[in-house]
Amino acid sequence: MVLGADGVVRAEFDESWTSLRGVHGGYATAIAVRAAEALAPGRAVRTVAMSFLRPAEVGAAEVVLEVARHGRSITTLEGAIRQGDRVASTVRVTLTAPTAPGPANEWSSPPLDRPVPFEQCVRFTPPPMIRHFEHADVRLDPATIPGDGGEARVAGHVRPLDGRPVDAAWLAMVGDWFPPTPFRRLTPPTGGVSVDYTVHIHRLPEPGDVRWLEGVFAARTSSGGLALEHGTLASADGLLLAETFHTRWTA
Repeated sequence: MVLGADGVVRAEFDESWTSLRGVHGGYATAIAVRAAEALAPGRAVRTVAMSFLRPAEVGAAEVVLEVARHGRSITTLEGAIRQGDRVASTVRVTLTAPTAPGPANEWSSPPLDRPVPFEQCVRFTPPPMIRHFEHADVRLDPATIPGDGGEARVAGHVRPLDGRPVDAAWLAMVGDWFPPTPFRRLTPPTGGVSVDYTVHIHRLPEPGDVRWLEGVFAARTSSGGLALEHGTLASADGLLLAETFHTRWTA
């Protein structure tokens, strides 16, 4: 990924990130995070909202972001990911300047929903053509394996491969990395197409913490062809790191 003198971030979407349709949406979101960090150094990415207009393709891509507002505390960037003359997705990113933590503005309740303990989880073997699963290690709650017609909920424990750090880009990616929750009730690819994806990053793990993270995702309702999936990513001791909201096409 390269930030040009014109302010455009140029990237090459790698074929190892292909998913059911084109390039994985979480990977594209992570590229948008990297672009925002390059354009607003010293500020932390907190919220990313993506609207996927069409599947991205393997190959060259441009992330074009403009500053909608740059204040003392908050920066807002808006733009798009483009490939050739086509817009693959629109992007909105909120970043914040460092703040002094204190008891008045810092609190966290544990996630209401957590996966079963790690030792009760099982390995997940995805179809070989879905390559984005190559980029993380996961153990799934056996009661949430896709395809058994149960509640549209997927949960488990996940970690990066090769010891890479859990940063904002990785959290943005992994919030869309788990099997789509509608696959518990629907036959793929129905229910796997992403329409909109928003991820809010609360905090990053402590430096050096290499424990497995907890992920829980559930779509309680599908209506009019759209299911809203809410997800949580937490540390191994239940500290909330990020939340996701994801609409998936189920018609």
